[in-house]
Amino acid sequence: MFMKKLFNKIELKPLLIATGLIAFQSIIFFGVKLFQNDFNTIGNHIDELIPFNYLAIIPYYIWYFMIFYIPYYLYQKDKDMLSKYLLSYIVCVLVADLIFLVYPSIVVRPEIEVKGVLSFLTKVIYWVDNPPINCFPSMHCAVSMLFILTVCNSKNISNRFKVMISTLIIKQHVFIDLVSGDIIMTLIYITFSKNKKLLLYVKKVLKI
Repeated sequence: MFMKKLFNKIELKPLLIATGLIAFQSIIFFGVKLFQNDFNTIGNHIDELIPFNYLAIIPYYIWYFMIFYIPYYLYQKDKDMLSKYLLSYIVCVLVADLIFLVYPSIVVRPEIEVKGVLSFLTKVIYWVDNPPINCFPSMHCAVSMLFILTVCNSKNISNRFKVMISTLIIKQHVFIDLVSGDIIMTLIYITFSKNKKLLLYVKKVLKI
């Protein structure tokens, strides 16, 4: 009975919006891959200093929940912020994939020996995202920064959602991926979050 009431309260539209963003990102990403050949290996001494830690896989998986929860929560509480979120996300996808096209990148991952649940979950991530290409800039980190920017600018969201550093300590990305992703998303957010015409257009198109 409780589960039935819970599902009855869930709104489908914000979940469809989040799903649409992921589908848009995936289509562009796989389209870019068709035109790529040589990949540049990235990473430096800073990455060697960052320890590998299986515990980081926990917040890493939480990210996949957040990518649905953040737009859902904004849809209910702060539609103006939702329009900024959506616009920033879309523009960042386009910018990042343009960089992937111009500068294809790849990272070197450590070998994973499955010895428990956490190592198995890490292995799953490595298997799903294989080969580890088009990491610079990291869309994972960029979207995490968008979570943070959203949190900082909305009065209705708690700071507990600031999850990002996990992308480094399970070696899914390298330091430069994080920095570039964060910078690009921050610049995009600052640039487009004050464009009232575009934001109104987003709200009109999605009827939010």
